[in-house]
Amino acid sequence: MAMNLRLSDAEQDLLDRLARRSGLSKNDVLRQALVEKAAREGHRAQVERSLDWALDRYGDVVRRLGEA
Repeated sequence: MAMNLRLSDAEQDLLDRLARRSGLSKNDVLRQALVEKAAREGHRAQVERSLDWALDRYGDVVRRLGEA
């Protein structure tokens, strides 16, 4: 699917530099950034679920330690 992307001059310069340094096309740099962003968000959601579980399981212990 074709897509138009409007970038500021500074963003275009940054994309140019990233593509040049990585040896990738600008399209590949943008695709890679998209995949990495999705992976980070997925990881963040997993960490939040784990934290919720830990607080449900051990929240009282953590509170008591904080009061000690």
